[in-house]
Amino acid sequence: MKSSTNRFLNISLRKKSVAIFIMLVTLPSLLIGYVILSRYESVLRQQYIDSMEKNLNTIEMNLTEKIKAIEDISDYMIYQENYRSFLEAKPTPGSMEQIYKDKTAIEGFFAFQTMSKHYIKSISLQGVGGNELQMGEPVKGFEQPWSDLAKADRGGIVWTDSYSLESGWTGSKRVISMFRVINSFEKPSSPVGQVIVRLNESEFTDLLTTPVPKDQGSIFIVRPNGSVLLHPNEKLVGKPYPDRTMLQEIVTKRNNVFSLREEGTSYVVFNQHMKSTGWNIVAMVKDETIVEKTKAIKASLQILILVILVLGLLALIGFELAIIRPILELKKETHRLKHGDFSAQVEVRSRDEVGELGRQFNNMVTTIKDLIDKKYKLEIRQKDSDLRILQSQMDPHFLYNTLDTIRWTARLEQAPETSQLIETLSRFFRMGMDSGKHHTTLAGEMEFVRAYLNLQQKRMGSKLRFSLFMEASLEDAAVLKKVIQPLVENSIKHGFKRQAGKIDVRAYRDGMNLIIDVIDSGTGFSMEKWRLIHQALQKRTGDKSVLDHAICNIHERIQLVNGSGYGVELPVGQFNTGACVRLRLPLWKNE
Repeated sequence: MKSSTNRFLNISLRKKSVAIFIMLVTLPSLLIGYVILSRYESVLRQQYIDSMEKNLNTIEMNLTEKIKAIEDISDYMIYQENYRSFLEAKPTPGSMEQIYKDKTAIEGFFAFQTMSKHYIKSISLQGVGGNELQMGEPVKGFEQPWSDLAKADRGGIVWTDSYSLESGWTGSKRVISMFRVINSFEKPSSPVGQVIVRLNESEFTDLLTTPVPKDQGSIFIVRPNGSVLLHPNEKLVGKPYPDRTMLQEIVTKRNNVFSLREEGTSYVVFNQHMKSTGWNIVAMVKDETIVEKTKAIKASLQILILVILVLGLLALIGFELAIIRPILELKKETHRLKHGDFSAQVEVRSRDEVGELGRQFNNMVTTIKDLIDKKYKLEIRQKDSDLRILQSQMDPHFLYNTLDTIRWTARLEQAPETSQLIETLSRFFRMGMDSGKHHTTLAGEMEFVRAYLNLQQKRMGSKLRFSLFMEASLEDAAVLKKVIQPLVENSIKHGFKRQAGKIDVRAYRDGMNLIIDVIDSGTGFSMEKWRLIHQALQKRTGDKSVLDHAICNIHERIQLVNGSGYGVELPVGQFNTGACVRLRLPLWKNE
């Protein structure tokens, strides 16, 4: 087994991909397709049944909501005084004003209901005192049997079967109505009137026929006693359903699904019981409809199984073009890189993972070239620095001893200020010596800047003011030598231009970074000068005079040592109103 695995792992990538694709994609797809094809009809049939049951449940909720809204209207009438007053009052000269007020209030309520519930066709109100009110479409027709049933029920709600009325607006219409006797609130057994709310039958039929179009079967409503309340065949309305077998299933069982053969046609019957009314929503779907729905999908599956073979071949070709070839090309370029050819580049043809791998390889080659170039630059700069150190250290003791001799001579001649200046200059030179090190502490660098500013202040007098600030605990932070003093010198040389000014040097912590701001109150940058220096800092492009600027040189030094995330920054908004140059350095202690 182990040797077989090893042989498989050692074959070429192309052969391996073909074998994997056949074993794990093509063959399983064919097998699964065959299994699905053999069982799909029963699965789809059950899915159709589940979907129909959900549709019937939705229809039940919608019908219940509408019926509940109508019944709530009649409940509202029982407890409202103006309704009972209108129904009980007899038209007399003394009662006409109150009747008019009650009628106006009732009309407003009825108008709101008919407008907000578009399925209400009309509302009629009849009182024992002789007052009548109708809102909505004017209708007339034979409704006495339902009125008698409502009176016999003594306040109970009576829902009619579907029946026909003549509308004064649209002609003959079929409606389903609610009849209810309104009893006195003080004497519940004493009727004061009757309300009739007529609903448009089309609202019911449209809701029912949505899941079952006419050509696929029928859907209707049956009362608990087996009589038909609503049916596409108007002749069956109000009568027991003629198929006794199906009627027995509907009345005795709730929410069931069963098969039935009627007049030579096979049906699947869905029975949804409505808890609020006791009605049963019955959907009869032709069995051939369900089979027809599965035929198209079964044919599609058969075609799919045949197409899989062609798709498998196309997939192998696509796999070759999209994955195998780019990997082999990457292998070839890697071999070139291994032998020192840094011009190796992979052609990226896509944005997927393989394309990303090629991009990362190209970026890696570029990074290696940049690192090599940077290393060469650092070595060249290191050699230049060593040369300068060698030149500055040829005989530093001779310079210090000479300055000390001059300082003591000045003291003997009683010139203390000259002595102090020479001592400051001597200390400035001592701190400025590189001594072979690139870094110093922040405290040392700030002291170096202070010595320089003290010398400049002696030269400029009251025209130069300065302050140095260093956040506590940053004294031992490591900084490159001579990165602050050139910026201070720039401020004096280019910012003040023989006018008075102030320089502030601030060093503080910003997360894991050390920030050093050199701020002056001089003339600042012109907008064009700021743009050129900012472009040189960001892209290392521009005029040579700008690239050789002290700011650009310091920026390049910092980035060569610490990386592209650090360097010199020029905050925005400092045109002709003083300048601020910011150094961003990594925060670490000088060892």
